[in-house]
Amino acid sequence: MSKWFFLSITTILLVTIVLSSCDAYGKTPLTEEQALNILVSKIKKDKLYDSWTTLSCFSFRTEKKTKNYIDIGIHEKHGGKCPGDPNTFPIVDRFRVNRFSGKVQWYDTEMELYPYKAVLKWRKTK
Repeated sequence: MSKWFFLSITTILLVTIVLSSCDAYGKTPLTEEQALNILVSKIKKDKLYDSWTTLSCFSFRTEKKTKNYIDIGIHEKHGGKCPGDPNTFPIVDRFRVNRFSGKVQWYDTEMELYPYKAVLKWRKTK
């Protein structure tokens, strides 16, 4: 086999490695704002909290960010038009948004991750 053959194979391998390391799916990862927009859109569409409060009485906080996902905590805001003790800031739910697929997962009270649909069932039983 010629040296050109080995050079061609080596070049192909290097290009493949470089391209695959750019990001997991060939896409730019979601920003925090984009991840939050995906989560809020799902919550609005499913009217997840409509039975007891409005989205304006929530504060959304990034709790953890990696190259693959963003964890977002939802806290109750109290005071003004939002009922409750203004000296408290309780957590309502936590979610994880995959930065490449946009898939949303929900953390239950034991901090186990479940598909987003699980929070819909859980909230209905509360």
